[in-house]
Amino acid sequence: IMPAFNVESVIEKSIKETNQKLESLDFRYEIIVVDDGSRDATRKIAKSVSNSNVRVLSYDMNQGKGYALTMGAINASSDYVVFMDGDGDIDTKVLERFISALNHADIVVGSKRHPDSVVELPVLRRFLSLGFNILVRFMTGIKLWDTQVGFKAFRRDTLIDIMKLVSVRKYAFDVEVLTIATLLKKRIVVVPVEINCDALFSVRNIVRMLVDILGIAYRLRIKKWYQKNHDKKNPGKYNPIIRW
Repeated sequence: IMPAFNVESVIEKSIKETNQKLESLDFRYEIIVVDDGSRDATRKIAKSVSNSNVRVLSYDMNQGKGYALTMGAINASSDYVVFMDGDGDIDTKVLERFISALNHADIVVGSKRHPDSVVELPVLRRFLSLGFNILVRFMTGIKLWDTQVGFKAFRRDTLIDIMKLVSVRKYAFDVEVLTIATLLKKRIVVVPVEINCDALFSVRNIVRMLVDILGIAYRLRIKKWYQKNHDKKNPGKYNPIIRW
């Protein structure tokens, strides 16, 4: 599942490299690109390189990374499902490592803080990432030191259990997914990644993430909404106070 928003300069390269890597592995696969209401040529370019193994889903209004991944997950039918950012920041050669790790895990999470990871990030982003993860661990009980790497792999049955409880649409989506996974005692394995990224989050997005994390902690620790609903087949969608 490859969410994409205004990445016209890299989306073709991301799709082709991912497709080429998957072709070299011995299993059937599908790449689902979800155009999250891009205002540039992302959708057009993605559709131009679609084929029997590449499918493009799209909608007109930007909804957020979490919403895009949810749409992709709903439309996936394979035993294993991999989330991968469409901006090409993460080297696709780690795909095989993620898929192999699912042989003994429910979820595989890429981590910038793994000792074998190769990471090129601005100093400010490293500092913000560390502070963010300290806050996440304190608020949610997640034991991982990195929740935000866009590369994650799931067994399909595990993903279905988690997604029925997810309500976050934006960047804190990863935190909510892993909070629910921790609550449900899913087996999580951390693997190294190779990342090269010079982008920084805007102040607006940082504030949104903080508010969403407070909402996750509220549902987890005060309302105990996740605990009350995880055994229900159709728990009903939780409506956050602020819907970004």
